[in-house]
Amino acid sequence: MNFRSSGTFIRDFLRYGNGIVIILAVLYTLLFYSLAECEPDLVVLVLTGLLGFLTYSYDRMHDLGEESDIINSPERTNWLREHYTFMVYLCAIALVISLIAMLLRPASIFPIISTIGLAFAYSVPILPHGQSLKKIPGVKTALIVFLWVILTFLIPMTVSGVPWSFQIIGGILYESLMISSIANLNDIRDTPGDRLAGVPTIPVIFGVRIAFFFSLVTIIAATMVGATLGNWLLVLLGVLGTIGLLFNSSKILEMLR
Repeated sequence: MNFRSSGTFIRDFLRYGNGIVIILAVLYTLLFYSLAECEPDLVVLVLTGLLGFLTYSYDRMHDLGEESDIINSPERTNWLREHYTFMVYLCAIALVISLIAMLLRPASIFPIISTIGLAFAYSVPILPHGQSLKKIPGVKTALIVFLWVILTFLIPMTVSGVPWSFQIIGGILYESLMISSIANLNDIRDTPGDRLAGVPTIPVIFGVRIAFFFSLVTIIAATMVGATLGNWLLVLLGVLGTIGLLFNSSKILEMLR
């Protein structure tokens, strides 16, 4: 594998193989430690990054044969099929490392069990008529937000023993708003397949335009939370996200018109 093909593989792994999830999980966990004003725990950072990877990989590989996934993300579906064996081995390695990390930080076990339960309930058809929780109106985004909060705030908080504070609650609110905005933008992209699969997301129920403004409002609200916390890095991220949304607004709204 030459340098160019290696770079392409890394890029595609970040985009399609949930590599970006690892990065985001670690960054949001670092946000917790920053707001809690305590030293980051390397074991917890590894744990949250790998659990995020495992959660998303399970969901995407579970839905690999779904027609909605093929319609929504053909490039991702083709990449995962081509590298399916690699992803299975990578998930197995990530699982082993995660189990070791859990043994090193046993306080993390209870919130992790909650994360695993929600991850299964999100994708597995546990409801009547073969439905999963994500097919209940309004539940999909809420489940995603809750999973991220457990993963990047409640796990490190439980392990470190840090008490609740205004800063931590504000951080959870900031993350919840940002994840809601991003998840909704992904739902806008996935509207054709979600309609086919009967997944009642905001753009499916209310239309793309209302869904876009939902993402815009939530990211602006996250920016205001960052300002309230006095964390200007969070404000900057919110401002950049808002500018990016506005810059791409015509493209987003034209996409499904």
